[in-house]
Amino acid sequence: MIILEHVYNKDDILEINTFQNGFVKGVVDIEEELVALDADMHYQLADYLKEKCESKEENLWGFNLWLENDNFEDILEYDSLINIHNNQIHGFPRGGMSILDSNIEQRATEVIKKWIQI
Repeated sequence: MIILEHVYNKDDILEINTFQNGFVKGVVDIEEELVALDADMHYQLADYLKEKCESKEENLWGFNLWLENDNFEDILEYDSLINIHNNQIHGFPRGGMSILDSNIEQRATEVIKKWIQI
């Protein structure tokens, strides 16, 4: 697991990636503007951010990177079990594995693009 401390590009992420197919799990803290990458499960990254950076659970959103794709819209995917609980916290009682609030999704994407440039 790694918390990004400088801007990473696709090659940088592939070097730290423990998965073989260019698939990377990540969690973004939209309040503290942090991104953590590379764990088997999103909750591990969320716990890591809470422990190391005192991130608050309601600000943490899970995402995946599919690095074999070329443009950012095809690389970034919000599909995580941790998003179900956070969607409920933010007023979506049925939850969902993507980010259901478009403002939160936009903010998450902005923070991710700050740290990851493809």
